[in-house]
Amino acid sequence: MEDKLLENARLQAEKADTSIRAAALLRIARAGSAGDVSRARRTLLEGLDAVQKLPSPLREHLLEEAQTVAAAISPELLREIPETEHDPRRPFAPGHIVQTMIAHGHVDPAFNYLLQYDDPASFPFLSAGGVLHRLDPDRRLILFRCALEVWRRRPSGRDSLRRDQFVQLFANQWKELPVEESSAVAHMIVDQVLAEPDTGTSSGYGNEIHFSSLRQSLLFGILHVLRHLDPPLAQTLIDSHDQLATAARRYPNGLETMKEEAEAEAKRRKAEGATCEGGGIMMAADPSDFGRQRRLIEAIRSGDFAQSIADALEKYREDTSPATRNYAPKEHWPSTGVFRTVFYQAGQRVGTEAVRLLDQIPDDDLASSHPSNWPQARLACRHR
Repeated sequence: MEDKLLENARLQAEKADTSIRAAALLRIARAGSAGDVSRARRTLLEGLDAVQKLPSPLREHLLEEAQTVAAAISPELLREIPETEHDPRRPFAPGHIVQTMIAHGHVDPAFNYLLQYDDPASFPFLSAGGVLHRLDPDRRLILFRCALEVWRRRPSGRDSLRRDQFVQLFANQWKELPVEESSAVAHMIVDQVLAEPDTGTSSGYGNEIHFSSLRQSLLFGILHVLRHLDPPLAQTLIDSHDQLATAARRYPNGLETMKEEAEAEAKRRKAEGATCEGGGIMMAADPSDFGRQRRLIEAIRSGDFAQSIADALEKYREDTSPATRNYAPKEHWPSTGVFRTVFYQAGQRVGTEAVRLLDQIPDDDLASSHPSNWPQARLACRHR
């Protein structure tokens, strides 16, 4: 049935004008990747040939779409797609490419793509985090140092979004580096955060911690690192920043304390559920939910939802894995709930650009282009 639908779509595309045919071939290739990959690859190459004959700027727009299709089907074809000039209005396109490769199991190509990507203005630091935890220790260190080198070349005082993304990456991965190297990076981050003008923000953790100072929010994000590597500096920063001091009183080691409390609470609930008489339902929380919520809060602040989408894809893999298969209706799957939350927040934050993110959902039933499937995201886009 699916092959017949794709064949009918191809026949219709052949009757359309050049631009529609080119766009249709790319979409047919993407849809066909779930079946005959070699055929989908041929369709992609045919679509690329059609795109190259189009006038600018339509050609550049479709070339960007072709990059995403290639990332899903055959990442080596990315080398054959001409680079388009970086569009500052679309700062998350590289992250979208990396997340697409991850979603389709192309971890090695994603690793190589990031190693060769050296533009500090658009390097997808958060997406790099999604690749790191899928690598062996040696390659994790190689990729992390690559990201570090790209970040070091960022001109001071510019592109605070990329700085913030790297700080988040470092906060999660700092133990990959030798202690002396991590300490040097932590001090560099602190020096830059203190040197650059503070800006307002509205971020926090639950109902207890709120930051209106971006500087203090960033310092709290690496407080756990400083507690380990330079306790005197950590205390000095706490003593001189009121919001950081308030957060540190509640969570002495910052994000590390928060994670420990979440894990302890999960164990407590599991123990209580296990001792319930009468076959009661076990109440257990997943500690990863805490980190996922924190990353979503960060995404809402920064506008980059790559890591949150990676989290949703991870839940989807749990729901569909043969070992942990979820036999409930899809609308009740945990991953469906995570996707809904992420795309609603993305719609609120980046408007209609969020609709493009829907392509990253690997399930045709969930990722259908019909608005009824994801009303939250589309409604948020319309009323933003």
